[in-house]
Amino acid sequence: MRRLITVLAALFTFAAPAAAERFVLRYDATGMGVIPLGGIVVDADVRDDGYDVATSLQSSGFINVFERTAIEASASGDIHNGAVFWRRYDLDHRYSRKRRQIALQVGEGGAVSAEITPNYRLWGQPATNDAQRRLSRDPLSSMIAMSIDVGQTRRCAGAYPTFDGRFHYLLEIADGQIESVDDAGYQGDVLKCSLAYVAVAGYEPRDAGRTRIPHGEVWFALMPDSNFAPVVRITTPWPRRAVIRLTEFRRARVDVQYTNAPTP
Repeated sequence: MRRLITVLAALFTFAAPAAAERFVLRYDATGMGVIPLGGIVVDADVRDDGYDVATSLQSSGFINVFERTAIEASASGDIHNGAVFWRRYDLDHRYSRKRRQIALQVGEGGAVSAEITPNYRLWGQPATNDAQRRLSRDPLSSMIAMSIDVGQTRRCAGAYPTFDGRFHYLLEIADGQIESVDDAGYQGDVLKCSLAYVAVAGYEPRDAGRTRIPHGEVWFALMPDSNFAPVVRITTPWPRRAVIRLTEFRRARVDVQYTNAPTP
């Protein structure tokens, strides 16, 4: 999924301006402030009418002693008047010589289908139900929706129901403080929001660590010429103060003017 503008192929019967932005973002994750946990790459195309995002995570350093982890995930969907409607989510997770693949897709009427290999044996108490799936977005699409909302409103406000194939949870942002930063290729204002992870369904007693994550913080880049505010930093007190910090920020913006096709 490496395209810059699919809207170039669209034809309209009237002239209308549109914009497409592509972000390539790299992050480092550390624990306790100093222990390297791995690297994350996000490649996102955000257009007026849709989005495609792909991300990869590769563990490194100390964490590889216990569980070497590699994750590839992607999502795509539509955008209507700033609202995000996800369509597909794919995850390939390799860990401890194991592998799980998840494919989620929104069908007719908003029903969510899931193909999971190998499938889960336990689905939680209670398990995520159909209504919760329909009201949710996948994890990547929730972050896209959050970034669009912050970019448009310049406020930290909202709860984002999320479903990843088993777990259903809310990502909530609140409070808000604007500061200026100059780091890792991004120079400008950031909006610092509190971040809460609220477990709802799909959890077992053994998942207690997932259900009691203290509030963290997420920073969004506020750019004066964009309604999209990508994440530049995430901090959570669990496990033992984990920080995902931006190390590279690349952005390309294209403004497109559609015109009538010439008459043969």
